Amino acid sequence: MRGYLSLGDHHAEAWIRAMLPQVEWVEAPQGAEWALVTQIAAAKAALQAQVPVKLVAGTQRIVKKARQLGIPEERILAVPMQDRLTASQVLAFLLRDFESPPVRCKPVPFRLQIVSSRQAGGTFMAWNLFHVLVSRGVKAKLLSASSASPLATWVSPPYRDIVFGTTETEGGEVWVIDTSDTNVVVDADAVILVQDCDPAKALPIMRDDNYWLVINRVPMGLEVESAAHLIVPDFGAAAYEAMTTGVPVAAQHASFASALWELWLAMDEDVHDIRLEVDLQVANQEGSQEAFPDEQRASREHEAEVVGFVLDE
Repeated sequence: MRGYLSLGDHHAEAWIRAMLPQVEWVEAPQGAEWALVTQIAAAKAALQAQVPVKLVAGTQRIVKKARQLGIPEERILAVPMQDRLTASQVLAFLLRDFESPPVRCKPVPFRLQIVSSRQAGGTFMAWNLFHVLVSRGVKAKLLSASSASPLATWVSPPYRDIVFGTTETEGGEVWVIDTSDTNVVVDADAVILVQDCDPAKALPIMRDDNYWLVINRVPMGLEVESAAHLIVPDFGAAAYEAMTTGVPVAAQHASFASALWELWLAMDEDVHDIRLEVDLQVANQEGSQEAFPDEQRASREHEAEVVGFVLDE
């Protein structure tokens, strides 16, 4: 690639040449593949040599003359003389039309870590949140740091978008990474700390802008004084049924699903001033509609299959 440079400033020309070592610089327009100039005379000489020209113009008079020479508008950089022009700006103007490979930015997934102590419900929360995300159109993945996660007994293979024994995968917009009952460290964008209502199972509360606190298995009527972002009731038999059928509780209780979705939106927007509670009475009313007609039951099972869960026969 051969280029001709005539800026009238030797220091700026030397800097640009040093930034483009792959260019063979020529002393005259003849033989160049392109020319970058600041004066009309140099532009005329390049055009006469049939060399494409880019012109840096300091006045509107020079801009007008450049147009009269037939230089396209997009190849003229008009900079008023009183404005400070840097060599890097001139270089950017020069390189704007260069052929170059496209930049294919690989999307970086939002990493959402679930932390909890043993049997505090962290895996249960990760599973239900994953279901809510997928059911609402989010391309989510559920990653279990443990190869022996109880989740493997709740759902049946093939595990669509569920991976065990790792915190890394491919694809997806959101990774729900379950590190419950492990010491795995994750570089997370947000962390959900799941605490059991039983103080004996509680982990220390992290006072960090990256954390959101969920209090799980709260008995009906119990007031929780903790500064939790989400209060989840004790679902009792409904939770057991979910684990034995492969259908998460959030698939059957709209109030729970709605609360999890609101929690996700808060984390995505980095909002901490929230207090969400799942009404157990409403959840029970929703769950009490178990005596559905067969076609509605089949519809529920189909919904679970769509989001990646395969029911046991």
